[in-house]
Amino acid sequence: MFFSFPLIAQETNPNFFHDLRGFEDSTGTTQLFYRLYEPKNSTCSYQEGDQTYTTKINPYKNHIYHLDTELNSDSVILRDYVQLSGFCQEIPYNIESFIFVDNKVTKPVAMYESVYGLSGSATLETYDENTFQIGIANPLGLNYQKNTNSLIVTSPSDEVVIKSLPDNEAILKKTYRFPLDQDSLWIEKGYYDNYPDSLLIDFSVLGIVDYDDEIFIGFKDSSLVLSYDSGDTSEVIIDNFFEKYSMLDVSFEPLIIPPSSVFYLRNRANYIGNGITSDIIRVKRFGIFDGYVWEDDELLENSENKRISIDYSNPDHLYLSDTTKVFFSEDFGETMQEILEFEEEVTGLYKKPNSNILYVLTKTDLYKVENDQPTSIKQVPVSNEDTPEIPNAVSLKQNYPNPFNPTTTIEFELDKSTFTKLTVFDVLGR
Repeated sequence: MFFSFPLIAQETNPNFFHDLRGFEDSTGTTQLFYRLYEPKNSTCSYQEGDQTYTTKINPYKNHIYHLDTELNSDSVILRDYVQLSGFCQEIPYNIESFIFVDNKVTKPVAMYESVYGLSGSATLETYDENTFQIGIANPLGLNYQKNTNSLIVTSPSDEVVIKSLPDNEAILKKTYRFPLDQDSLWIEKGYYDNYPDSLLIDFSVLGIVDYDDEIFIGFKDSSLVLSYDSGDTSEVIIDNFFEKYSMLDVSFEPLIIPPSSVFYLRNRANYIGNGITSDIIRVKRFGIFDGYVWEDDELLENSENKRISIDYSNPDHLYLSDTTKVFFSEDFGETMQEILEFEEEVTGLYKKPNSNILYVLTKTDLYKVENDQPTSIKQVPVSNEDTPEIPNAVSLKQNYPNPFNPTTTIEFELDKSTFTKLTVFDVLGR
């Protein structure tokens, strides 16, 4: 068997930026994170017996980059890509969710999913190389609870949490607690079906409130629920929420901020190669004569490709984007005014607290907007769309080690289809 990669020029799908996130570190420096999608439409050939087979492939990269705004330097911090295996099979290594424990860049936690054909798994991997297999479905939520030093991980899959009931049915849509300081738990825990009941929550946690991390928000059956005791008990705030919005993948941005009683959910569907479509749902509490009620509505209802960012220092201030336009609201989204428009689609927003700085990511640029003036601080790498990609020489590329696994990827190019042998030596030449 051999591989040949007669690479062809990229078609209509160029490189693009998407999925901007950010936080302020302990020094007040903004740390930004974004994805760069790089398609690589090619053909792959392999030989089986006397027969040669050729198929179209796209071993794309969708890495997550970290940009330190103080140093103005960026680099890949988490790798999301497709690797080729035998018979030109594309094996994805997708990061479905990621967070940074205690807002420290050195402490990433990622949920990797690798599903191909009838095989695959999802793996929770931490900065200290602990791993945990959770099945073959991406989680609905990945959060960190500081007061217990625990990860809170939710999955919507029926198979992920299996607990026997008297009628032999499974408890669905459960949430795990992963204490980060109990290494023995990670070692002794063989699989997800015997996880101790004391560390399970009986509803799907979607998010944890920033200012009080004992407040959880999530789904129970089809209702939106709120818990004030780290998930031990919960109350329904909106019935039939799941069916109403057909939730696929929900993320909070940024949950509840005092003194307001408003939080937001983003129902997003990420289609590789076509950007992200999303809906922004606002949930608001109103006082009445005998208590209070919760109501929900959709912001920019007739728009697509929406992004949202809240000013943490002014919780009533809201920034929203719709395709190429950016809007500002100072009353929780009741009224909005257009403040910016870009040539390319906006794919992410981040408002730096206690400042007049807004970061705007488009498909082609990362902008720093200060005093309403946008300045491009990062541009998408130029596509080699018009450049022939057939190599004219043999080359060996720099390897890309996986920070979580003892594996590495080594790429090479050949000037013609042929058999090849790769020999790896250690530092002593062995």
